[in-house]
Amino acid sequence: MKPEAHIASTAISVPYKVSSEQFLKVDRKMREAHGQPDRIAKRLQSFVEGTGIHTRHYVHPHWLDGLEHQLDEIPEGALTRDIFTAHKYVPPYHERMQVFADSCVKLGIAAAKKALNQWGGDKDKITHILTTCTSGWSEPGIAVGVIEALELSLDCAKAELNFNGCFCGASCLRLARDIIRAGDSTGVLVVAVEVASTHYDLNATDLSSLVAHSLFTDGAAAMVIAPEGNWRYEMTGMSLIPNSKSLLGLDPPLQAEHSAYRMYLDKQVGQKLGQYFREGLGKKLIEKLHSDPSKPYPALGIHPGGPNILDNVKAALDEQDWPTGAMQASYDTLQSYGNLGAAAMLFVLTCRLEKIEEEELITMAFGPGVTVEWAKLVKV
Repeated sequence: MKPEAHIASTAISVPYKVSSEQFLKVDRKMREAHGQPDRIAKRLQSFVEGTGIHTRHYVHPHWLDGLEHQLDEIPEGALTRDIFTAHKYVPPYHERMQVFADSCVKLGIAAAKKALNQWGGDKDKITHILTTCTSGWSEPGIAVGVIEALELSLDCAKAELNFNGCFCGASCLRLARDIIRAGDSTGVLVVAVEVASTHYDLNATDLSSLVAHSLFTDGAAAMVIAPEGNWRYEMTGMSLIPNSKSLLGLDPPLQAEHSAYRMYLDKQVGQKLGQYFREGLGKKLIEKLHSDPSKPYPALGIHPGGPNILDNVKAALDEQDWPTGAMQASYDTLQSYGNLGAAAMLFVLTCRLEKIEEEELITMAFGPGVTVEWAKLVKV
């Protein structure tokens, strides 16, 4: 009998805590220093207030704006060198990437350490490590950093899924399930890290960039997937929304005036997702994941991409009589942490699993493609 994959533990690690009010204060200070018109700061403020995010986390001390002296200690993975102030708020690309090891790698190590401690198993049983990050990259990367720092087996097989997008944390979980079910592993460690603030570009004043700046934050999450645990993966999969590849994308700095990665987000992404789950293939997917109408509705763990995405998905599910408040955990995660990109789904699960009364859980993560990464879990 082949083994089944379970969530054995899950943990998060976050750097400096910054209120949205503090975030807007620092942003306005930068824009005034560069002589940008007040309408840009006001437009960003409107987006920030519309997100509902009240707390966000960043690795860069720049966002504390002198409040560092009030901290009892520096969070793991947080930087002490301020590359933004040193370069009049617009650090060049090479400076942004030089902090990868001290931000992305160290944040990933901190989350992985917590997940392993919570699991309590023999770390030599971790045979594979899967990592994902869309905020930076170098080799050796996050996986090697975790293996060495936590003294995992040097035979631990690593794979890195970088720059895939917001759905990729869920993709790593799907692949971890496949590895466990293949019978080749006694434990897979999944680590998802985002340090979006490294790519904060003051000169990116287009609507997509301002929306991205209002939503994306920093943090890391880790999970152990093993043959035993409290939640078993029953089904996993990935689907593409038809004719949507031009709606959402992430590009490296391809033009001379760009100093960081830039995201393109069409305002119709939320609408497209709602339409997808309301009719056609997306509706069939929901019916597949909840195939027995005589059973209670499963709990939901939906990627907190932003209020527009959540509102449109919620409206589609409301039409199919899903319980009121079924998506509240996703709204709560967004408001407390922001959109954590590839790590977002793991944050939702960390915040959600211990509080679920339902016997089943459906997860959905979204990203460039437009990709829908889905799963169904059953409580053991």
